[in-house]
Amino acid sequence: MMTATQHLPFLVTALVLAAPLSAQPAATPTTFAPPVVPPAPAAPPPTPATATSAPILESETSDIATLPPAGPHRLFVASRRGGITIVNGDTAKIEGTVNAAPAAGFAAAPDNSRFYVSESIWSRINRGTRQDLLSVYDGTTLKLLTEITLPGRLIASGRVPYFNLSASGHRGYVLNMQPAPSVVVVDLKTNRLLSEVETPGCGLVFPYRDAGFAALCADGSLANVALDSRGKGSITHTPVFFNAETDPVFEESLVDRNTGKALFITYTGMVHPATLGATTTLDPAWSLQQAAGLGTATTAPQHKTWRPGGRHPFALHTASGRLFALMHNGKHWTQKQGGSEVWVFDIAGKSLLRRFELPTDGYVVGVSQDARPQLYVVSEEGWFWVIDPETGRIERNLKDLGRSGLITVTGF
Repeated sequence: MMTATQHLPFLVTALVLAAPLSAQPAATPTTFAPPVVPPAPAAPPPTPATATSAPILESETSDIATLPPAGPHRLFVASRRGGITIVNGDTAKIEGTVNAAPAAGFAAAPDNSRFYVSESIWSRINRGTRQDLLSVYDGTTLKLLTEITLPGRLIASGRVPYFNLSASGHRGYVLNMQPAPSVVVVDLKTNRLLSEVETPGCGLVFPYRDAGFAALCADGSLANVALDSRGKGSITHTPVFFNAETDPVFEESLVDRNTGKALFITYTGMVHPATLGATTTLDPAWSLQQAAGLGTATTAPQHKTWRPGGRHPFALHTASGRLFALMHNGKHWTQKQGGSEVWVFDIAGKSLLRRFELPTDGYVVGVSQDARPQLYVVSEEGWFWVIDPETGRIERNLKDLGRSGLITVTGF
């Protein structure tokens, strides 16, 4: 039995638990102040530019470049894509480009004051109205000076004998096909047509001095065209000296315009020297292979030996009488194949002086006409090499000059 003292804690606890909830004081709600964002620091003052700062770009100033004075080592290379590339042989760098249609003819005045382009163009690039023109460009600024309209149908191909100049550069000779062959004579001092000389059965232009030109004929002879002051021509023929059916002459045979001395070279490598004139003189022929101590190349289908070949396979240094030929080892009718070697001949002695290999087959060849000549070779892939003609050492090169169809040098 509990005593009164023992009942007291129990009673207190019961009273507390029995008290109504409403008797408890209400909780005071808590309010929160928004956070205080400190102000952003002030931007630092600008500092002077450092080495890592972006560079200050200067405004561009446009100008028009001009060609430097022509030296003996300037050459011109025609690309089959169109245009005539002017190259400095001393640096193997491009100096400029003369505008020209694809497969155009080109010639430079003897003093490089004018550049001439014979070309056919169409109003819609590959169709439409055809225009046959001789375009004249300034030799320093490359600006078009005038256009001379040509009659008939101009043959469109980039070969030296399709368009050439007289020795003085006062007349231009343009091969024409309509379809009969003829040559248009142009007075380049007055920029007007002088005449059109028909050359039936004969084509190409090999000028001699300022007196006229010769043309190769289908019967294996030469047509000698003597011109008067009005550009009127009188024609005589040489005896037949090559077989045009079995052993034709290369179109890119060589002539020194100043003297009329010419070398007509056949596919088998027979060299026919001539002195061009109103009555051309033919000298005895000689063989490139025999000059090298080999047997003469024949036209037999299976006869494989060293033969000339390429697009422009010959070059002549007139002062020394050195002939440079691109040569390959092949059968007859491989005259379009490039040369794996360059052979150097002495014309007077009819002898081979030296031969040297090329990095890849050469397609066109040229040589400067000064006392210390440079030899130029362009491959079919577009490599351009400047070569020492005495040693065969490549001195400079230029990559991707383009597939070339024509090469000409200052002074020849």
